[in-house]
Amino acid sequence: MEIKKIGFGDEGQVATADLLARLPTFQARALAASPALSPHLDRTRRGLDTLQALDRQHGGSGPLAVEGVEELVSAILTDLAHVEAAASRSNDGALVAGVADFLLGVALWAIRHEVALDPVEPVVNALAHRANAARSRQELAAVFGLTQGLIAHVAPRLEADLERSNPERPWRILHANLAITAIRTEDPALVDFAFDALDRALPDERAAFYAEALARALAPGIDAEVRERIRARHLKWTAAR
Repeated sequence: MEIKKIGFGDEGQVATADLLARLPTFQARALAASPALSPHLDRTRRGLDTLQALDRQHGGSGPLAVEGVEELVSAILTDLAHVEAAASRSNDGALVAGVADFLLGVALWAIRHEVALDPVEPVVNALAHRANAARSRQELAAVFGLTQGLIAHVAPRLEADLERSNPERPWRILHANLAITAIRTEDPALVDFAFDALDRALPDERAAFYAEALARALAPGIDAEVRERIRARHLKWTAAR
């Protein structure tokens, strides 16, 4: 008979505690890939300790009126971005997945506490990795929800989208990835939601996006209902040009 563990703390506190519990194994793997990551990993551990202390004092969710929290989150994300870069160079798939988990965990902490995220790019990369690794509709739907939540969180700062000459800007990649993930779920409601969001966020790029999506959707095995939704958007925005 399996012995059940009793959890203490709210959902946010449990999530932060889980990150810290997984940190030693993650640190060991990262250091094996690149010993030079030691200062980044040490700062990450101290940062996560502070996030946990804040959760204990203020609860695992809700806005924090604490000075320096945005800078703390930024520092953790920056250090994890260095680990992400080393993981990509190492070709260690488990390390890449691990750093994505930690980046998303810190991002979710910030979202729960209504703390700004900067830099956003490492979190966007982590979501892309999670989406590429997803194999089931349930996993894809989970990535969709994370991406939707991140878009809502960063919208006040990024939705003006002033860097339209940069195809790698986070606002563009987030919406393109949201739409691609929705297509892969083959869930019409998610597809419609993602397409509506993309149409609003990227008016200069929607025609090109649907043209490429339709070309890919003509391949065998693509859900017919999803293909027709892509075709309808393609016709709409090509005719509007």
